[in-house]
Amino acid sequence: MANIKVLHNKLLTLLKELDTICSAHDIKYSLFAGTVIGAIRHKGFIPWDDDADIVFERGEYDKFLKVIPANFKISSNNLWVTRFVSKDDENICIDIFVFDNISNSKVLQKLQVFGLKAIQGTLKGQVTKDKGIFGFVFTSILYVIGRLFSKDFKLKMYYKLATLYKNKDTDYLFSSLDKFVYIGKILPKTIVNTYSKVNFEGTPLMILDGYDFYLKDFYGDYMKLPPVEDQKPEHGNLKYVNE
Repeated sequence: MANIKVLHNKLLTLLKELDTICSAHDIKYSLFAGTVIGAIRHKGFIPWDDDADIVFERGEYDKFLKVIPANFKISSNNLWVTRFVSKDDENICIDIFVFDNISNSKVLQKLQVFGLKAIQGTLKGQVTKDKGIFGFVFTSILYVIGRLFSKDFKLKMYYKLATLYKNKDTDYLFSSLDKFVYIGKILPKTIVNTYSKVNFEGTPLMILDGYDFYLKDFYGDYMKLPPVEDQKPEHGNLKYVNE
């Protein structure tokens, strides 16, 4: 992994650019997923991680979209997850996740999450074959349905459902653009009450002060290193720095 340091340097540069934009416009964001685990456990990138992740609350993300400088852009090539990229090097990106409000009703929560998971199924380019018979049949049906509609239409439906409670006063939120396995995890809105800067590779970057609750809910004991055989890049981004 000789080139992972090169990749980390490129990702760090992009994170610094994003932080500069957000600081200039008083926009709150947080390092997210493996990147916030790295911030807490390693004071920087997880040594073998080959991507960077951040999360905005929906209102903050809307503000961010309005002030992105001309030399940067938001790319949506990765299905429902959007990415922040520099136009000078669009292969290097930061994955952007969004916290959306969700109903206080557990029944309505489950219905909304089910709908989003179903739309995710229609957006995928292949049938899931490792989730048993039920999973195979369910994803096959969604795959067929998905072929009937354009990607733009499906993404618009996804956005409408994800932001169903955007203007409602609720006590809970969820990571609406996340992986199938995480999208159903409902979090108390108190986790985003406050934000702080932490040392990340020698650079102060922002995290939500409720990171511990979020990380334990999503990942369990996040301070424990995974088995050695699992300590490897998994996103395929090293190919962009093989130079």
